[in-house]
Amino acid sequence: MGKKGLRSVAFALFCMAFLLSCLPFSGLASGSYDAAQPENLTTRDIRGEAAIVMEANTGQVLFEKNPDELRPPASTTKVLTALLALTMADQDEIVTVSPYAASLDKEQHSIIGLQAGEQVPMGALVRATMVASGNDGAIAIAEHISGSEQAFVALMNEAAYRYGCTRTHFVNSHGFHDDYHLTTARDLAIIAQEAMSHDSFREIALLTSYTMPETNMSRSRRLSSQARNLLTNTEDGQYYYEYATGIKTGFTNPAGYCFVGSANKQGISLVTVVLGTNSAGRWTDTKKLMEYGFTQYISTSVQEVYQENPKIISISSYALDDSDMGRLELDIRKMDMAADDSLVTLKSSADEQLRLYNERTQIDFVRTLDAPIAAGEVVGIMTYTPPGGQAEPVEYELVAARTVTRRASLAPSVEEIYAYSDADPNPFPRFSLEFLVIILIPVLIVILISQLFFRLFTKKRKPKVKQKLSYKTRYYR
Repeated sequence: MGKKGLRSVAFALFCMAFLLSCLPFSGLASGSYDAAQPENLTTRDIRGEAAIVMEANTGQVLFEKNPDELRPPASTTKVLTALLALTMADQDEIVTVSPYAASLDKEQHSIIGLQAGEQVPMGALVRATMVASGNDGAIAIAEHISGSEQAFVALMNEAAYRYGCTRTHFVNSHGFHDDYHLTTARDLAIIAQEAMSHDSFREIALLTSYTMPETNMSRSRRLSSQARNLLTNTEDGQYYYEYATGIKTGFTNPAGYCFVGSANKQGISLVTVVLGTNSAGRWTDTKKLMEYGFTQYISTSVQEVYQENPKIISISSYALDDSDMGRLELDIRKMDMAADDSLVTLKSSADEQLRLYNERTQIDFVRTLDAPIAAGEVVGIMTYTPPGGQAEPVEYELVAARTVTRRASLAPSVEEIYAYSDADPNPFPRFSLEFLVIILIPVLIVILISQLFFRLFTKKRKPKVKQKLSYKTRYYR
């Protein structure tokens, strides 16, 4: 091959290398990943250096990639900072920003823009810190709760250990890089699981923007979160995921792009963690993990399980021409339509749904099970108690699916006698217990008096004792 041919080959190889370098990283990482079959996810399909997806209610790990590898978490640290602020301080408390918190360099730190001496309610400060990922806000929270950031960090490490984290060591409240500020994907998932069990945190986790109210030193500020790429459905929202519910991004050069996420679909709650990926990978990896997690579960509801096998009861006193011989099927009606009655189990243990249903439902009948019964009449109340003890019990009305008439020749019940008496137009006093007593008392008195007189006049006299005759004849010797 001549020089001209070698140049052509070299040029072709250079062009191929250039084209490959222009391909999205996510495309290289995903390789054979098929979005139509998310259950086939492998570690090669995840761009991040470490990742995990966990079922939030049980802590069941569904997929993992280097879950226990020590890595810098960047601003995902603030999940624990916010959780402690919500659980240890009143949201109306006023936080006064220290000179140290206000001194952070905006060229190096992500900040809200707080000023020394600025006074902010704790609830507003937590929201602003999470949405804007403000390191200054995290320090202000730490100093207000514990007096110093160092003391608060000790509290963070203690709390993480208490939640079950075994490889976490924080040295600051915000996640700015430090060689000794390390955790793992598994530990971050455990922290997120704990955080998402609190209503107040779940509300903050969903925020993609927040208007911080006016303070003593600043006008109101409009802040936005990078998590909007996953949580907001826009025209160009290529990373939007409809089931995502939060929660926190993070980035430093040593940590790479990170994201701790959560999602909920048909009663299935997931927590995901991606560490050490690129700007697009934190969204694509998160979506892959969530999609995989949802494919591992099946979800139904208590109402659906009941409808597959409805309750059938036997009614007494039914009419002899009743074709079902008094058998009555009960329809179900959920009393609070917003109440969560999901039954979620792994595909590998589908029978668990029926076991949960049988163990956690109870039926109380609200009337006697005898005819007549009208269609639509409430016969009983069924109560489902969700596992875990956190959610409120869910109640359902059990209603008659048809009318059951009463047998005509049957003797009237006590209730029917009372009803007939109440409806009697006759002016004579209606039958009642009091009326019965009034009638019986004179009769009893007459009977008692009669018995008394009878005993007096029929009493036998005692016979007189006859004296023995004494002989008056005397005998002399």
